[in-house]
Amino acid sequence: TGIIQAISEGPQASSFTAMSERSRALAGAILEDPAVESVSSFIGVDGANITLNSGRVLIQLKPHSERDKVSTVMARIRDRVARLEGTTLYMQPVQDLTIEDRVSRTQYQFTLQATNAAELGTWTPKLVDAIRRLPQVSDVASDLQDQGLQAYVTINRDTAGRLGVTPAAIDNALYNAFGQRLVSTIFTQSSQYRVVLEVKPQFQLGPSALNDIYVPASGVAQTSNSGAAQVTNSTGAATISGANQVPLTAVATITEQPGALSISHIAQFPATTISFNLAPGY
Repeated sequence: TGIIQAISEGPQASSFTAMSERSRALAGAILEDPAVESVSSFIGVDGANITLNSGRVLIQLKPHSERDKVSTVMARIRDRVARLEGTTLYMQPVQDLTIEDRVSRTQYQFTLQATNAAELGTWTPKLVDAIRRLPQVSDVASDLQDQGLQAYVTINRDTAGRLGVTPAAIDNALYNAFGQRLVSTIFTQSSQYRVVLEVKPQFQLGPSALNDIYVPASGVAQTSNSGAAQVTNSTGAATISGANQVPLTAVATITEQPGALSISHIAQFPATTISFNLAPGY
């Protein structure tokens, strides 16, 4: 049909900003090909892109009389994109008739299923590596996404209890900072506008942002002889001077661990989709 559909993929720990830069560079590289007429691409989590590190690309080719065949164009684009660091592009030609309604990274696909996600994560890469060694296929890929980064906030409950900090207060502080909490609505004669609470974008760039989060303590604020506020716990001992705000790092430990970006299921069991294109001549 003169259209190539593609799935772009970046590192699993990519942010939206990083994927935006990669998407623009990818579109520029594709447009350099003389057979390409236009490129449409989009990123961001939605019904098509289930993870943040993936995007969809539609490549419109020039009329058939003005270009090479699709397989030749795809090979040229693949060579251009290979020069882009941290970006992988999986392409397949759009056909009028298809058998499967699920869009995979490449043209031919099958699913691998297991009773638990751990076994699936172990065997999917092994099977993909084995298929890649076959001369009949190319562009072998899977939708296994289990190497994302997650930040774990582990609360030291003894310390938090002494300072009068509850888990609910920590949860609220994190949601206020990063959860886009709706706090009010501005009404006009013809429209209404949601007021969203969050920290500025420059304070959301990584796990280090958690070091700047403060959590309210539930102790009783008292004023000392010097006029400075003090927070006392249930035993009456002063715990904080100046304000009843506790740094998050004083009551919790922040660690990073790999985690799954998504887990696909078929008939309630974890499953991965493995896909490939045919090599030239097969």
